Amino acid sequence: MGQLYNLTSRRICRSLAIVAIAALLVMGSPPAKAAKSVPLANMAGQWTGNGWASRTVGASKEKVRCRLKAKYNAKTRKLSLSGKCAASSGTYTLLGHIAEYAGSKKLTGRWVNPKGIGSMNIAGNRSGNRLTFLFNNKDKKSKRKIAYKTVWDLRNSSFSLNTGLASGAHNALGQIDFQR
Repeated sequence: MGQLYNLTSRRICRSLAIVAIAALLVMGSPPAKAAKSVPLANMAGQWTGNGWASRTVGASKEKVRCRLKAKYNAKTRKLSLSGKCAASSGTYTLLGHIAEYAGSKKLTGRWVNPKGIGSMNIAGNRSGNRLTFLFNNKDKKSKRKIAYKTVWDLRNSSFSLNTGLASGAHNALGQIDFQR
């Protein structure tokens, strides 16, 4: 029974980490009308989020609550994030950063989740208030590489984070909405 609980807990942790990476890497729904882009510097501060995550596509959804702290370094144009997410299966530490490049829509970053997916580099692009990140993670059971996509939709006082598989229909693995 303990091994089954640990396996289930690890899968949920990995899914939460992927969602959190997505949350820290990309955000939810676009605004109805075109708005002025929200600079990464405006994302600095304290955030709380609520949403859901699932272990696999189509699996049952687990409620997730998160607290994030974001710091922006104007010199390096880097947004650093740290926080914790909680679900019925446990709590998960999240660390990461996103860097933007002057005159470019490209973004790079690094995400770390010690209990989940480990540490990985991420790459993405910006289109207005939407940050889209693509990254690969090796499935611990099948050992196959799986491509994921995380989208952050930025607003001045909130953002949404959606994560799923990078291809295919009905690929959602989680969504977290954050507010100041």
